[in-house]
Amino acid sequence: MEYKKSFAKLYKEAKEKFSIQRPPNVFLRDDKKNAKKLFGRTAYYDPGDSTIVVFITDRHPKDILRSYCHELIHHVQNERGDLKIGDASSPTYAQDDEHMRKMEKEAYLEGNLLLRDFEDNFKY
Repeated sequence: MEYKKSFAKLYKEAKEKFSIQRPPNVFLRDDKKNAKKLFGRTAYYDPGDSTIVVFITDRHPKDILRSYCHELIHHVQNERGDLKIGDASSPTYAQDDEHMRKMEKEAYLEGNLLLRDFEDNFKY
C-alpha cells in the first residue's frame, strides 16, 4: 500500500501545476465483485461533491495511481467550470457529447503525463 503516500505527493504536484483551489475528497474502494469484471470500474469523479473514488482491489499500484491522476484532471476541469458545459448524463457521454469527449482526452493525456513526470522524478 505504498501508493497511498504517493497520492499526497501527486496532489501537491498537480495543485501547483494546475492551480487547484480546493482538494477533492478521495475514497479508495475495495470491491471484489467489481474487480472480477473485465470492464469493471477503475475510478470515477463526482463533480457535484468533488469526490474521487478509486477502486483498488487486485490492481497494480501504478494503475491505481494512473486512475487517480485521470480523475484529478476531471477535478481541475470541474474547478474551471468545464464539466458544466457538456452532458455527462448518458453512460456513453464520452462518445456522444463532443465537449465531454474533449474532457476525456484531456484527462487521459494530462493524467498520464502527470503520473509519468511524477514517476520519472521519483526514479531519476
